Amino acid sequence: MLFESLDKIKRNSIMSSILLVALGAIIMICPEKYIPSLILVFGYTLIVIFLVMMLNFFSSKKSLMEYLKFAGALVLGIVGVSVLVFHSDVMRDLAWLFGFLLILDGVRTMVHSFTYARRSKRKGWWVLTILSGLLILAGIVLFANHWWDTPVMLMKVIGCAIFFAALVSAIRLYWTWPLRNNGGSDDE
Repeated sequence: MLFESLDKIKRNSIMSSILLVALGAIIMICPEKYIPSLILVFGYTLIVIFLVMMLNFFSSKKSLMEYLKFAGALVLGIVGVSVLVFHSDVMRDLAWLFGFLLILDGVRTMVHSFTYARRSKRKGWWVLTILSGLLILAGIVLFANHWWDTPVMLMKVIGCAIFFAALVSAIRLYWTWPLRNNGGSDDE
C-alpha cells in the first residue's frame, strides 16, 4: 500500500517537475510583445483542462474525490473563461492564481514531508519541510504582489517561482522514496 502511494507520488513529481520547468522557461523567455498571446494560450489551456476533467468525471464512478475534482474543474473553467474575456487586465489575476497554486503545492509537499519523507529514513528529511515552507512563502509573495508594476517583471517573478516549485518537486521525489531495509522486505 505504501509503495503504491509512493509510486503515484513519484510519477506525479516527475511530470510536475517537467511541466513546471517548461512553463517557467516559457514564461521567463517570453518577450513583452507576446505576453497577450501567452495569456490567451493560458486561457485556452485552462478550458481544455476543464473539458478533460469534466469528461473524466462523467466516465468515472462517483466518489467524494471525483466530486472534489469536479469542483476544481468548474473553478478552472471559470478562470479560463475569465482569462479569455478579460485578457487585457489578467496579469494580477494570474499572479494570484500562481500564488495560490504555489501555496497548495507547498502544503502538499509539507504533508508529504511528514507522511513519507520522515518514514523513508533518509538523513535530512527536514530539508523538504523547510523547502515546502519557502514554497508557501513564494506563493504568498506572488499572491500579495504590490511590488511589480510591469507585466514583464511580473512574468519574470512568476517564472522564477515556478522554477523553484520544479526544484522542490524534484527534491520531494528523492526524499519521499523509501530505502529498502537490509532484509529485503518492503514493509515497515
